[in-house]
Amino acid sequence: MIDLIRELFSFRRFKPSQGVYARRLTAFGVFILFASGAYRLFVTAPVLSFVNPDNQQMVAGITALAITLFGAWFAFRLVNWPVFANFLASVEGEMAKVSWPSRAELYSSTVVVLTLFVILAAMILVFDLFWMTIFKLIKVIP
Repeated sequence: MIDLIRELFSFRRFKPSQGVYARRLTAFGVFILFASGAYRLFVTAPVLSFVNPDNQQMVAGITALAITLFGAWFAFRLVNWPVFANFLASVEGEMAKVSWPSRAELYSSTVVVLTLFVILAAMILVFDLFWMTIFKLIKVIP
C-alpha cells in the first residue's frame, strides 16, 4: 500500500526516452478530456443548495480548476506508470515499422472502396425494390 501511494505521488519519469510521441499525445488527450469536462461543468454549473447564490460561479470555477489540475496530474502519472509506459513505447515502435501507402496508392484505394460501396448500395436498392414489389403483389405489405 505504501508503494502504491509513493508511486502515485512520485514525480519520477519512467523510461523518459522511450515512446516519447505516443506518451505525449496520450497525456495530452487525457488532459483534454479532463479539461473539457471541467469547462463543461463550469459553463453548466448546477445550482448548489448549500452554497450562497452569490458564490455559485466562484465555487464552480474552483471545482473546474481542481478537476483540470487533477487531470494534468493523472495524465502525467498515467503515462509514467510502468505497465502503460511500456505499452505506449511498444506501440510507437510498432508504428515505426508500418509501411504507409503513398498519396497515389491512398487515392486509388479510396476510389476502389467508394466505387464498391456505391455498387453495393445499388444492388441492395434493386433487391429491396424487387422484394417490396413481390410482397405488395402477394399483399403481405400494403
